[in-house]
Amino acid sequence: MTARDMAWRSLGAAMTLGAVVATLMEPAGSLLALFWFLVALGGVLLLLNGKRLPQALRAERRGHYHTAEVIHAARIKRGRRS
Repeated sequence: MTARDMAWRSLGAAMTLGAVVATLMEPAGSLLALFWFLVALGGVLLLLNGKRLPQALRAERRGHYHTAEVIHAARIKRGRRS
């Protein structure tokens, strides 16, 4: 695992932990609980996918219909460079 991937996964863990703590500190039934749930969900996605998640979001934002192929091509391109 690269340092960059570990940084993304650490950010995901911090987001998840922070959201859980914030949810536990709020009164029950608060509307902010939904926001913290979404933050925790984003953190779990980062924790599981690491640096691939931001890459997939960038590819999707640029309008690529074949996101998987774009990610694979970027991975191959990085492999040839090193």
